[in-house]
Amino acid sequence: MDWTDSMIRHGYNLAREVNANIFMIFTETGRTYEVLKRCLESNSKSNDHHCTEDNGDKNPKLKIVVTTPNEITYNNLKNEKKIIPILMGYRNKYKSTMIKQAIMKLFEHNLIKKGDVIVAILGTPGVSRGTDTISLIEISNSNFLLKFYQFINSIDRIKRLVINEVLDIAMEISIEGKEGKPVGTIFVVGDSEKVLKMSDQLILNPFEGHNAVIFDKKVRGTIKELSSVDGAFVIGEKGEVIAAGRYLDPSGGNLKLPLGLGARHYAAAAISKHTNAIAITVSESGGIVRIFKNGEIIVEINPNKLDRENIVPCV
Repeated sequence: MDWTDSMIRHGYNLAREVNANIFMIFTETGRTYEVLKRCLESNSKSNDHHCTEDNGDKNPKLKIVVTTPNEITYNNLKNEKKIIPILMGYRNKYKSTMIKQAIMKLFEHNLIKKGDVIVAILGTPGVSRGTDTISLIEISNSNFLLKFYQFINSIDRIKRLVINEVLDIAMEISIEGKEGKPVGTIFVVGDSEKVLKMSDQLILNPFEGHNAVIFDKKVRGTIKELSSVDGAFVIGEKGEVIAAGRYLDPSGGNLKLPLGLGARHYAAAAISKHTNAIAITVSESGGIVRIFKNGEIIVEINPNKLDRENIVPCV
């Protein structure tokens, strides 16, 4: 049964009724957006269970966000008015992690803040015509989201763009691995001159002599291919990929890390403590992505975990 039209109408009206800041839908092919578009363009005289473009009286601040992991769909959505299209960096397995990824993207684009409310329409990833869930999320109720918000807002705009890109790659590696096998790796972003002085090359540097930047699709692919190589990736402040296969000096002094973390995490913590760099690790066991700053773990993200923390399904 295809109930997308009904879900969209009810979700949109819920967003208006609860005075939400964001009404967000997820789409692969763009079909769900077409349903929303027809809904918004409806000239129905009745307000009961119908979308109308005249939402000024009820909620003038409501933003409509359409997210997709499909680049072709995203390029089509960019030409649409009255919506904010968001390209997801990777495809999730679970609904709740889809929402978390999208909210992280909203933070990255400065579209939401602490205390905002989101109504999201989504379905089971990879299932055609599978829209079946309305979720209500209040940002101030999520410890994870608040930590990520505080972290993102603590760094300047250019470095934020680079960190966002590295995070996308790290989470892709976490979910996909390499040839189906789990992979662990480290990215060190910023203060690259000092980072290079505190590290040694384990292999011939594959990026030496190349003007590689993290935003280039081919470079992203190369990084994912090299992710199983021992050592860290060193990324500059503006996204330049300086080196791969760097051995980080793990002597970090007084590091306060949770028990059970290995040498990779201690090396990441140490380099972030003794430089102004931010380190991002992908754990080979479990795929957890951790962000280190000033020798401490700032945020932990598990892209593979079905975590329903503070994501409340209404339908």
